[in-house]
Amino acid sequence: MYIDGMNHVAARVQHNLSSLAGNADIDASVASHLPVFATPLSMYESADMDEVNCDVTARLVAESVSVLSISHSNVGGWHSQSDLALRADASFRALIQYIVARVRETVDALASESGLGMPAMRMGAQAWAMVMRNGDYTIPHDHADAHWSTVYYADAGDADEAVHPDSGLLALIDPRHGGRPMPGLDLLGNTFTARPRTGRLLVFPGWLYHYVHTYRGQRPRVAISCNVTFELAAPSR
Repeated sequence: MYIDGMNHVAARVQHNLSSLAGNADIDASVASHLPVFATPLSMYESADMDEVNCDVTARLVAESVSVLSISHSNVGGWHSQSDLALRADASFRALIQYIVARVRETVDALASESGLGMPAMRMGAQAWAMVMRNGDYTIPHDHADAHWSTVYYADAGDADEAVHPDSGLLALIDPRHGGRPMPGLDLLGNTFTARPRTGRLLVFPGWLYHYVHTYRGQRPRVAISCNVTFELAAPSR
């Protein structure tokens, strides 16, 4: 029993709890452990997007050397205009359709698991590219104006993961703030990292803070980010 920083009542409670915890005869079985307020993250691997990936990568890498970059959360790197969802090129149209379909798949699955029916919805998408070269990274940020955010890797680059294991990792930050960590035991963690792979798509809530570790490769790393919003569809007449 420890008393430093506690009054005597709290000390007695601590002592009683410790005694209970040490009593193996007490029936303290737990029916289930529930992931309350869990943050959804979906990961998809595309199997037939090689041609799209090559075409999109070539176009964006060429554009990155001829068009000025936008500066948002990127430190270095080339950030395109947010117009990829409006481009008429067949590869961009196929990629955006693939991304939007996977977001809808994610939402449908979550609604089904929660026993909710999906109302008729319209979806909107805004997309941009990030071309990273050696030494580029992004700082923590979110996309809170969007319901869902995604990142798709058209080319994950060529970093030597044995030498640079953190190269280009997407880090998702625990949205729960102010919690007191347990000493010597990290049960929940505070950051989840996802490794880029060409053809991989990640879908997560727009409010989730995230950043990208410094990229350490020689070939440009090409990622397409997309913000997706939902609105109720107008009732049919």
